[in-house]
Amino acid sequence: MRLHIPALAVLLAVIGTPAIGQPQPADLHGTWTAEMHSGKVFLQVRTSPPPEWNRSGDSRGDWSMGHSLSVDELAGLPANDDQLTATTVRFDLRREAGTLSFEGAFRDGRGAGLFSFAPRAQYADEMRRVGYTDELPLWRRYQLAVQDIGPQYITALRSEGFSNVPLETITRSKNHGVTLDYIKALKAEGFAQTSLEEFVRTKDHGVTPAYIHDMRAAGFASASIEELMRAKDHGVTAAFVNDLSTRGYKSLPLQDVVRARDHGVTPEYLADMTAIVKEATLPQIIRMRDHGVTPGFVNHARARGFTTTDPDELVRLRDRGLR
Repeated sequence: MRLHIPALAVLLAVIGTPAIGQPQPADLHGTWTAEMHSGKVFLQVRTSPPPEWNRSGDSRGDWSMGHSLSVDELAGLPANDDQLTATTVRFDLRREAGTLSFEGAFRDGRGAGLFSFAPRAQYADEMRRVGYTDELPLWRRYQLAVQDIGPQYITALRSEGFSNVPLETITRSKNHGVTLDYIKALKAEGFAQTSLEEFVRTKDHGVTPAYIHDMRAAGFASASIEELMRAKDHGVTAAFVNDLSTRGYKSLPLQDVVRARDHGVTPEYLADMTAIVKEATLPQIIRMRDHGVTPGFVNHARARGFTTTDPDELVRLRDRGLR
């Protein structure tokens, strides 16, 4: 996510930015943009990586990352001021790996400026103590600071049984919003043997503890994590399942519910058609929906003298071109 705000470009021009393509200084610094809203700050940082970071040797692309943070995490930034306007601001983001120090300006709650990164000396030793002995040069420490990766998160994961996890997997987990609370909540719903990689996937697919709880209450107590992800991807909700149930379609396999949702069987269509075709099976309802058999078509057919309520016959009439 990027902020495309013309006023911020003006602010950056006033403050000054490093020229693209020029040699980078030894210290690590870059530019930032921010937008404040309801006690939250969407903060994006951008800087040029060292040439060796890109395996192809092409370091022309800048590295940027954005996070939504509580304003309390940014020491020195005034709280509860969505319309903050200031010609000079200074604030810090303190992480285990080091501190990002920001300076710049704000106008109407939107800000921009420059930042520098100062690594924390104890960080490398702390990471070694939790099992990560890889060399951590300045650039890598900066990335881990921005992503908020450190011994605290690693230790929390270990408390939930995730030991000896590659740092890349831990980073992906943190970046995708897999918190300790999220892990505990899904475990409480019965997924105690789920891997950290699977938790990343469930988070990405929007499978929340509430979704799992509701789907189980709707009759899918034994659904696997893969089945729940597929159902969520296809827009299946507990409310949709309950709509099917109230129309007589109970104890359905989850794949049948997904199929009905995919084929556009809405609660409204289901209510209308079951009032007309009272004994239709769900596959027949889906087939009628696919072939364009609607309540309006049934009324038109009746007006033309066709009184059948047989689903298959209605489909045949529609396919034969009855208009």
